[in-house]
Amino acid sequence: MREDYTFFWPIRVRYSEIDKQGIVYNGNYFCYIDVAFGEFLRASGYPYRKLVEATGVEVCHVRTTIDFCSSAFGDDELEVGMKTLAIGTKSFTMGTEIYRKGEDTLLVKAESIFAGYSPEQRKALEIPPLMRQVLSR
Repeated sequence: MREDYTFFWPIRVRYSEIDKQGIVYNGNYFCYIDVAFGEFLRASGYPYRKLVEATGVEVCHVRTTIDFCSSAFGDDELEVGMKTLAIGTKSFTMGTEIYRKGEDTLLVKAESIFAGYSPEQRKALEIPPLMRQVLSR
């Protein structure tokens, strides 16, 4: 529910993101989630690159499940809510809810799993304390 989220990032639907019916193509919601996740980190004072430099750990997007509840249309102003649902040893889960600006009707609900990752070693890494702190806000 909207009130469970304290962080929202605004996104306006662009023409290139809609289909012939004027509805947002489902694949674009993954981009909205990625943008909101990046802004969630930036709002904590640790934009993604700064967090990686401080911890030595990248994150890898492992899985996203999405429920499409209602449609967004061209030129809609959306609010993408983001919050941390869980932090494990090597992964964390982010929740996302998307609403039309100023409305309470849920358009999209998603859960995304990210893992700590080393591109050099190509393996999962533990989520370091600073990253846990940033995610726990």
